[in-house]
Amino acid sequence: MTFSRRDFLTGIIMGGSVWRTSSLGNGGLIADEATSLSARRRAAAHRSRRIIFNNDGDDIWAAGADTTERFLATRHSPLVGTQVDSIHYCTTQSFNYFTHQTNVAEVFTSKGGQFANNNLAKFLEQNTDGLRMSSQFAHKHGMESIWTLRMNDIHDAWTPELRPRWKQDDPTRIMSTIEATKDFEDRRRLWSLVDFEHPDVEPRLCAIIEEVLVNYEIDGVELDFLRAPFYFRSTYEGHPATDRQISVLTKLVRAIRKIVLRESDRQNRPLLLKVRIPSTPQLCRKIGIDIAAWLQEQLVDAIALGGGYVTFDLPIKQLADLAHNHDVPVYPCLSQSGLLYRPPRGTSNMQPPEAWFGAASQLWSGGAEGIYTFNLFPGPGSEADRDYARSVLNVIGSSERLTEAPIMYAISDAGTWMPTHYWAKDAADFAKALPLPLTAHEYVQTSMLVPEDLRGAGFDVTAELRVDFTGLAAESTPEILFGSANFGPTAGGERFADVHRYVCAVPLQSISQGPNRVMVKVKESGAALVGAELWIQR
Repeated sequence: MTFSRRDFLTGIIMGGSVWRTSSLGNGGLIADEATSLSARRRAAAHRSRRIIFNNDGDDIWAAGADTTERFLATRHSPLVGTQVDSIHYCTTQSFNYFTHQTNVAEVFTSKGGQFANNNLAKFLEQNTDGLRMSSQFAHKHGMESIWTLRMNDIHDAWTPELRPRWKQDDPTRIMSTIEATKDFEDRRRLWSLVDFEHPDVEPRLCAIIEEVLVNYEIDGVELDFLRAPFYFRSTYEGHPATDRQISVLTKLVRAIRKIVLRESDRQNRPLLLKVRIPSTPQLCRKIGIDIAAWLQEQLVDAIALGGGYVTFDLPIKQLADLAHNHDVPVYPCLSQSGLLYRPPRGTSNMQPPEAWFGAASQLWSGGAEGIYTFNLFPGPGSEADRDYARSVLNVIGSSERLTEAPIMYAISDAGTWMPTHYWAKDAADFAKALPLPLTAHEYVQTSMLVPEDLRGAGFDVTAELRVDFTGLAAESTPEILFGSANFGPTAGGERFADVHRYVCAVPLQSISQGPNRVMVKVKESGAALVGAELWIQR
């Protein structure tokens, strides 16, 4: 029987209580890996999570969700029978303001403004809340239950009801004031961000986390560093985090890890510590996260990558390889926020399920252990909303299933919104995303990734390229190339939203597994390539 250095060190950290000794013929002693807490933690860290479903917790004030059954029917019950294996439930409404029962922080029971249907007070009278109902549901259905803590949530910056007393009691805890930032149109509008260099922050977070681990039957906690990704006054102003600031976050995560391990030891079960962070080490470091150090110190058990704003071009390989070298699984994030047709290609209407399929397929090929979904909810809403969410959650958790489904590959479309988003632009890389400005009478080249090999596809499989432009004349004839297919001057086209769309049938043999060049040339000045989709029908 063997055991890893990681198991041995964890056993030492846990005071040796997880080890059982057995006599051997030569008088030696071994650790019983099958029952050691460190081995059980590793098994828990590597359990199957085809899909991690992030629930942002606002179902607690959904209209009519005032009983356990109706609350669960909003977002939980529709998950049964899908590929969801893990529910990450969020109770953070802003820093120190929560919708779970707490004696350490503040409980959000307000019915003011948009929260007239807040059902929390009624549930608390019954000794339950959203997190408790969620964890009980998850365990009943064989799913993992994780509490998501949004590390610096700032919804209170524009929603007064969500403003906690803790921030008001000491204004030096936060970055600025609403009056001082009302004329800004960038990250500085997030004036209620907490400054993590303030001495009150670490003890406050540690107390909040320890209380939840003690009082709730959950499987661990996730630290969501992407809501919102600014932790220091200098990064709030747009500067990269300093080495000293990076050490502040490392010290904080180290303290939280000790709490998780201590409580795991007390309960004799493997509680996990997960994090959600930007998708590359460089973006992590920019906001103050030294993920290499966290992995080296074995501070985290699983990682969610990205905010879901970059969909088809999320660069996960570097960080995934780093995590895998430390035996830590990764779950790249797809968000409904990044899978909308925004101007000029639409008015924030949802892209079809096939778009989720294509984005997920690329992430699986990049080394994902599963897919993390964000802002994809089956309710509250219409039956169509529920069907949409379930159609996605029934497919994206299986790379094999994706190769059987109709699918849409694309170049990420940032539109006119994502690159100017208050925090998306600081936690994601939009370098490869459209729109792409065009120069008249010159070829401009980009690429689209197709992760599957279509060379052996049957005759019933077809491919179609849809290319969207702005700034073209009504009867323009752009030149379009995809992979090894040259469609030449393409006449006609049609209006779609505020773009000019051209559709070309693509021979399967011209599609390569991996990057495929996309080249376009137009006659007009001021035009732009704003969308490129490859639809595979089967």
